[in-house]
Amino acid sequence: MELCAAIRQVMLGQCDDLGGGVYKKRLGRNLYRSIILAKGGRYWVYSYLFAKQDRANIEDDELVKLRALAGLYARKTDADIAKEVELKELVEICHDRES
Repeated sequence: MELCAAIRQVMLGQCDDLGGGVYKKRLGRNLYRSIILAKGGRYWVYSYLFAKQDRANIEDDELVKLRALAGLYARKTDADIAKEVELKELVEICHDRES
């Protein structure tokens, strides 16, 4: 799955680090962009996906909000994340998978 492979690349630093736990990763042969939030390198959350043709980048005010959201994820416990997955507020896509 391309999204899982992209996360592995982010973990290796093959992305744009926007600071504050926010990363930008190119997808789909550079046609799309993803904004990913990290929780201490344990949880990686796709927060926003967009086509490069639709917009060049995120705005500064959006980055501020995304950094705040990354901070919120940083404070979540494993139990919090598990509950959000159970309630389908988050969808787990790569846990314990090699693909």
